[in-house]
Amino acid sequence: TLRTDVTAPDFAPGSFQLVHARFVLMHLPERDRLIGRFAELLTPGGVLVLSDAVDLTSERAPATPYSTAMRAMWQGLRATIGTDVSPVPSYPHLLRGAGLDHVAAEIHVPPLVPGSAISRFWADTWQRSREAMLSTGLVDDAGIDAAVRYLESNACAALSAGMLTAWGQKPQGPRG
Repeated sequence: TLRTDVTAPDFAPGSFQLVHARFVLMHLPERDRLIGRFAELLTPGGVLVLSDAVDLTSERAPATPYSTAMRAMWQGLRATIGTDVSPVPSYPHLLRGAGLDHVAAEIHVPPLVPGSAISRFWADTWQRSREAMLSTGLVDDAGIDAAVRYLESNACAALSAGMLTAWGQKPQGPRG
């Protein structure tokens, strides 16, 4: 395992058989450039794997304490640290544009059930990002507390944010 600044050009092209960025690019503004750079780092036949969140709380999602909290969280994260999950569904297209073959993707959406790991994760995330969420004006303290209670209740009927994982393989040789 190697840990480094993914935005720094520290490695020569063709250095890795696998490059995996999980919950990274959604926080960085130069994701398109980085996807191209990651593809360059692959050896022929190497694989690039990208995993980031997809927001499933669109305007068409039922209005629940959960959806209100999630909208505030995404907006607060965008305003404070630049997180943007809106381009995540385009990752397969971006991988193809970076010259990769055998591009595919899947989305994992864990169930929100009382006591589940994902429900506890969101409750903890909202506590940690409470200030940013409140600053959006979309939710107040009572709304965040109601969302945490909603996750702990049998009334919870929502889709968690998902994780899109997309991958592609660097061609073995020159394209003909």
